[in-house]
Amino acid sequence: ARGIGMLDSHFVNSSGWPHSEHVTTAKDLSILIRLLVDKFPNFYEIFSERSFTYSKIRQGNRNPLLYKNIGADGLKTGYTKAAGYGLAASAVRDGRRLHLVVNGLNSVNQRSRESQRLLSWGFRAFGNYTLFKAGEKVSDANVWLGNEGTVPLLIEKPLTITIPRRSRRTMKVSVNYLGPLPAPIVNGQQIATLRIEAPDMVAIERPLIAGADVARKGFVGRLSAVLKHLLLGSSSN
Repeated sequence: ARGIGMLDSHFVNSSGWPHSEHVTTAKDLSILIRLLVDKFPNFYEIFSERSFTYSKIRQGNRNPLLYKNIGADGLKTGYTKAAGYGLAASAVRDGRRLHLVVNGLNSVNQRSRESQRLLSWGFRAFGNYTLFKAGEKVSDANVWLGNEGTVPLLIEKPLTITIPRRSRRTMKVSVNYLGPLPAPIVNGQQIATLRIEAPDMVAIERPLIAGADVARKGFVGRLSAVLKHLLLGSSSN
């Protein structure tokens, strides 16, 4: 469990039967859902089966969301006296996948109603927004004592975020680095950080890399830049 990031879970059996030291959290279960969906798609598809027959006995899937026509394709219901009725679920709608974990509910019917309500609200209230494609230029950074006065800042991987739709207008995107950056700079070198902030969202940070080599000025060029800085207070080339 700890190996996949479930840091607040402790399992003492593989059956799920109650035990005083058998604990987990909603967050940890969401990590497990993501792992199942992303890494084990061949096994995950089993969770969407509505029934199976074994030894001539037909067993129906107890996940209520599979019968609601809301895009649900997994995962598992649960119940213990201490934790109440719970559900770990996942659903896809219009190419977007959401995970859901609920617990502590009082009945099978309440579990069904609340799970459907929360999942529908999630699809309605949140949106996926692609901010940058892989290798896209985000900004430029100032360079000190380089043959070029600036260097392009690129993001290596595509960045798509999920935020409340109402927060999109107040979202803030900033580029942070300690500048001007001293030359030389090597293409691909991490030199800045992209930060995304929005209400009701944990801030997201991604590294930015140099999009080009920037060589250091020769002696005369460096001397000229230093004198200009001392006389005029400018740190530009």
